[in-house]
Amino acid sequence: MNKLTLSRAFLIAGLAVAPVAINSSAQALSFVKTQSTGEQSTSSLIGLRVENTAGDKLGDINYLVLDEAGKISTAVIGVGGFLGVGEKNVGIPYNELKFSDKDGTRVAVIEASKDNLSSAPNYVWTENSSAKKPAGATQTPSQSQ
Repeated sequence: MNKLTLSRAFLIAGLAVAPVAINSSAQALSFVKTQSTGEQSTSSLIGLRVENTAGDKLGDINYLVLDEAGKISTAVIGVGGFLGVGEKNVGIPYNELKFSDKDGTRVAVIEASKDNLSSAPNYVWTENSSAKKPAGATQTPSQSQ
């Protein structure tokens, strides 16, 4: 057998085996067909209005932070400013948010005042991964160098 014939034989043998390997990998992967009762998408939370128990608008949820287990640990709320200018991000433990419907619109409710949030510290993004930081996220001084 010459080299060309041998190369073609290996190529054909490899192509014949390749679909089997792909199929066995796909069979090991499980799929979720729909969300379970009580689950919600993060996109339904981003931009959600945040109010206090008196019904005063405090801000909006800008982004969510996941812990190492992949659970939402923190909701970062944009407070103050006008149309995003002068706004600061304040982190609130996710479990402190309550959700309700107000005039047919879903809102997040926390027990805080505008003064509480305006005097709260800025949420500082410290992740050192190569993942893109959310727009408006504050970095630590070591990351801005």
